[in-house]
Amino acid sequence: MQRRLKKAVQNWLEQERDGSEQASEQALRQVMSRLPGAPIPVGFAERVLVSAGIAPDPGRTGLLDPAWALRFTLAVSLLLSGLAAVLVPSLLQPTLGLLQPARLVGVVVGGLMAFVQRLGAGLAYWRDISEAGAVLSSVFSTPTFLGVMAASVLLSLVAFRLLQGLIDSERSARYVRST
Repeated sequence: MQRRLKKAVQNWLEQERDGSEQASEQALRQVMSRLPGAPIPVGFAERVLVSAGIAPDPGRTGLLDPAWALRFTLAVSLLLSGLAAVLVPSLLQPTLGLLQPARLVGVVVGGLMAFVQRLGAGLAYWRDISEAGAVLSSVFSTPTFLGVMAASVLLSLVAFRLLQGLIDSERSARYVRST
C-alpha cells in the first residue's frame, strides 16, 4: 500500500513539474484515492455538540451544570425578593415621614437657590471669557496684524517650496545616477 502511494505521489509531482494540467489532475485524484481514510473517533459528534453548547455535557454535574446554574439563580432571586418584601415596608415608613409638605418645600427651595447661585457664578465666568475674546479679536483684526500674518504665510510657502526643491535635487543626485 505504501509503495503504491509513494509511486502515485511521485507521478503527480512529475506531472506538475511538466506542466500538464489534465495529467496532473488525474494523478492527484489517484493520490487521493490511495490515501487511507482515518476512522472517526468514538464520541466525536457528541463532543462537538457539547463544545458548541447544543447538547448538555454529561461530565458536568453540580452547580457548574447550566441547568443547575439556572435553578440556583432562580432560587437566589426568589430569596432576595422575599427579603425585600419583608424589609422594604420597614424602611419606607421613615422615608415617607420626610415627605411632609413643609420639608418638601424647604428641599425644593434650597435646591433652587443652589442652582441659581451656580448659574450666576457660571455666567460671571463666561462674561470674563467673553471680554478676553473681545480684546483678542480687536487685536487680531487690525490691518497691521493681518499684514504680518499674510507676510508670514507667504514666507512659509516660499520656504516650503525651496525645501521641496532641495529634497528633490538630493534624491535625484543620490538615486538616479547609475555610473
